[in-house]
Amino acid sequence: MDPLSSATRRAIEVYPHPATVALFRLPRALKYKAKPGRSVDLLKSELLRLMDGVEGLAQAGVRMQVAGQPDWVSLRRQVTVAQRKSDLRAAEDPIDAVVCAYVALYAQRRPADVTIYGDFTTGYIVTPSLPTDFRTAPDAGRRARARR
Repeated sequence: MDPLSSATRRAIEVYPHPATVALFRLPRALKYKAKPGRSVDLLKSELLRLMDGVEGLAQAGVRMQVAGQPDWVSLRRQVTVAQRKSDLRAAEDPIDAVVCAYVALYAQRRPADVTIYGDFTTGYIVTPSLPTDFRTAPDAGRRARARR
């Protein structure tokens, strides 16, 4: 998988968290993945924020329309009524897949506006580029773990 390939059929590696930080100009990655200490309410609100962002791509420079699509409506309903982490976990992968597909479209239409971290030989990810003046919020949890 070469991100710079000009082949008709190609693939790229995308990680949803850095992509959403860049796409939606977020100060930090959304915390929608189930981990110890994260409540269902937090996971649900973060996943709904992600879905709102994806729906907002209908007005982006590279447009994608998901609102009103039957599968997307079903996913949103599933997240909205979720009562357990497992209910939310079932929606994560399809939503992440939509984000990844959008980044592939974005990379195709605006190749000058993506960043490739890594290389073909050792592995890489592709993500929309952050503006040069954009700063993400420091991850307090990561800093605390690094001090240990």
